[in-house]
Amino acid sequence: MKNVIIPFFAAASLAFTACEQTTPSEAAQHNQAGEATADTAVVFRDGKSAATVAGNAAGSVANAFDISKAKLKSVKFPEVRLPNITVTEDSTYSVYAVSDDVLFDTDKATIKPTAAATLDEIANSIGTRFASRDVQVTGFADSRGDASYNMQLGQERANAVKAYLVKNSKLTKNRVDTESFGEQKPVATNATPAGRQQNRRVEIVVRKK
Repeated sequence: MKNVIIPFFAAASLAFTACEQTTPSEAAQHNQAGEATADTAVVFRDGKSAATVAGNAAGSVANAFDISKAKLKSVKFPEVRLPNITVTEDSTYSVYAVSDDVLFDTDKATIKPTAAATLDEIANSIGTRFASRDVQVTGFADSRGDASYNMQLGQERANAVKAYLVKNSKLTKNRVDTESFGEQKPVATNATPAGRQQNRRVEIVVRKK
């Protein structure tokens, strides 16, 4: 009987010791993963973001958007009356675009008080036409200045627009994603002031299906 009991307790002791030897970094990573949500930006050592970890089953909002091959055409929505909003769309996406100077002061990511009417009109249009659809807010810059700075500024501005829409409309935060392309994907030349102005913009993209 003793020959059976002693090895059993020895094995149990070894297993307990192995659990006790978990490193602090491993424990922290476990806790971090447990708390991750689709809105966090923690990146784990396996290369997956918290959004990926949390959204593997249903898919994240960001993964649903790819307008790089979309053939967008200008459209007129009756409810969009302000001249500083342009709308383009195809069968899959509708894109509301606004110049950055309408929403922000130079090099700032705080929405100007005067921008409220513009964002409210866009939010109303989305609520009327696409009440249950996912939305992505994307920030762009011109090519002046440091590329990493432009990328960061674009992200901060996209985040600010998301925060405004979630606070002041029926859009919920889990329906709205953000992304920055910085100085990538210009829509005009960066060699002229007029072209650079067009490239500094925020786009609010709705996936229609």
